[in-house]
Amino acid sequence: MDAKTLGNFVAGRRRELGLTQAQLAERLHLTDKAVSRWERGVGLPDLATLEPLAAALEVSLTELLTARRQPDGPAAEQAVAEVLTLAAAGRQALWGTVRLACLGALTVFALAGLFLAGVLAVSGPEVLTAVASLLLGLGAWSVPLAQLARRRCTPAGCILSLGLALGALAVQFAELLLQVRENDWSALMDTMDALVAVVVFFCAVTLALDLLAAALAPRHK
Repeated sequence: MDAKTLGNFVAGRRRELGLTQAQLAERLHLTDKAVSRWERGVGLPDLATLEPLAAALEVSLTELLTARRQPDGPAAEQAVAEVLTLAAAGRQALWGTVRLACLGALTVFALAGLFLAGVLAVSGPEVLTAVASLLLGLGAWSVPLAQLARRRCTPAGCILSLGLALGALAVQFAELLLQVRENDWSALMDTMDALVAVVVFFCAVTLALDLLAAALAPRHK
């Protein structure tokens, strides 16, 4: 489906019906910005929107997908509807797999958090810094995974994830400053290379998960 051709068809049919972009968007329970993007050819409606859009424009699915008015028999219309149903079912199955993977990872993180809490209870303040950093790191990864599992991505969730990541790094650097103040340079040099590698890996995974959540999960309106 060519976005520019479809956009011209949607715009022309909307004008024929005497509708504004806002009125068409209201029928579809979307914003007029979405309609504007379609008509400018910079975006396409998703599968779930095609049937409501065809109904709002008073055209058949075949006419909408081919971007032209034409005689259309019930067999062709049914075939198009079946293709869309199969495609929607495929997307739903994919999201089911993604959700299951996210829930599995969250379960592992929860168990790891309980284990770390147990370590802290047994070992006391000596491991407080390490446990706090790990718990904050698990939280930073859990937020985007939870958003993916819920299929709902919000700016607040991404900010929370990045905030937890910064908190985890702050705890680690606070420990480094403590070593500097105690003039424990040998311990600092022994851990520096490993710490840099861990920080780079941690930041890369955190950003990747947040970007994945933002790209795949529908935005909360």
